[in-house]
Amino acid sequence: MMNVLAAGAVRSVPMIPAWSATLFVLAALWWLGFFIAAIRTKELRVERRLYWLGYGGVAVLAGLGLCFRGWQTGAGGAGFVVAYTVLYAALKTPYLKIGNRLITASDSDRRRDERDCGIAPRRPARENYATSSPAKMWWLLVFFSAMSAASVLLPHDGDWRSWIVPVMYLVYAPFIGVLDGRGRFPVARRQWVPAALVGVASVALYGIPVVLYAAGYIVGRRLPVSYGWYYDKAVHQDEEGGDGVATEPSRDVSRSR
Repeated sequence: MMNVLAAGAVRSVPMIPAWSATLFVLAALWWLGFFIAAIRTKELRVERRLYWLGYGGVAVLAGLGLCFRGWQTGAGGAGFVVAYTVLYAALKTPYLKIGNRLITASDSDRRRDERDCGIAPRRPARENYATSSPAKMWWLLVFFSAMSAASVLLPHDGDWRSWIVPVMYLVYAPFIGVLDGRGRFPVARRQWVPAALVGVASVALYGIPVVLYAAGYIVGRRLPVSYGWYYDKAVHQDEEGGDGVATEPSRDVSRSR
């Protein structure tokens, strides 16, 4: 009986052809090469090109490698890599730049791009989080809270993977609360609309994220005042002249960003 089941399992799982496995290995080596080159350079323009060339090559090679399952699978695999690349670039890097417009949720990366362009970066705002403004951060929390609610409410077979997003969200909630409380900011840094949506979505998790945020906020209020390592680092960079790039404080970059 066990032999019959094993034989059926082997037949149900398609073997990866040698040419496909070779393409996957080439994709990994391609990405590794561009990653090493990117961390060895200090020029943002070069980093940006290496990022898109690296992930672009991975998308092409991975898509071709999946074509043994059909062209639809290959196109879907390549599309997934492209979507991940664009999303990560917009959230975590200064690499998504179209003309003079930088698209990023990270305030620190925006300042880095301004220094790279020879422009005096705007002074950091105390109310900003390490990677983004309060509005962007809380709308991102709305997205994660909705994903967590969907993971709990939609039918699933109890697979542990369906709890990954809710658990991450529950860990993140008190951390945000501590940051807000320690900086002596108002609750949710006055982002009332997204905060209300987060509260509604948290009902699916029995309101636990709201309780954890409130607990973190109370703890933060009892800690010494701090605006976060990012703010202190940004102020220090301004005092030291950034990273040595000549700046032009007279230029207004508010319209081009």
